Amino acid sequence: MAGCRVACTCLTLALALALPSALACVEGEVRGEPINPQRDVGALAQGEDASMQVIGAGWFHAAEIVKTGRSSDATYVTIELDGEPLMRTSFATLKNKWMQSENNFLIAKVRSEGEVDTMTIWYRPDVKFNTVATVRVQVEEDGVDSVVMRSVLSRSLPHSHPNGQAATTAALPAFK
Repeated sequence: MAGCRVACTCLTLALALALPSALACVEGEVRGEPINPQRDVGALAQGEDASMQVIGAGWFHAAEIVKTGRSSDATYVTIELDGEPLMRTSFATLKNKWMQSENNFLIAKVRSEGEVDTMTIWYRPDVKFNTVATVRVQVEEDGVDSVVMRSVLSRSLPHSHPNGQAATTAALPAFK
């Protein structure tokens, strides 16, 4: 019985000492400093592509691609985090109601108004990246008059330990 009390007391003391440092690393609803990069590409011909990159560690929240003009909706969007594809889809695919997703974890859909199509991709919980986030648009159709890419990201703060580094190690450079 005494051995059990000693073990419980030691465990309680260890948890009490570890708790303040553990709470300092808990990531709440707001993860770092929000940033909202945008790129207005303009017209793209068939076979052309455009991309938008954010360098540094952080969290990917959402992307919106607005396309004006179309012939077949064969315009593809790829989101890559740290060089790995997170999602690749097309306007034609997400115009199909059976291929859209709208739940607590992912929204992936296209909304159309006249000649303007808006693709929305939103992740919850946010997806962490350590070095680079890329939104890429590849046009495989004629008649695309304009493409605008927007993204919602958060910059990693020093206490968030990018790349699994300890708190005493310097964080990655700020976004460029």
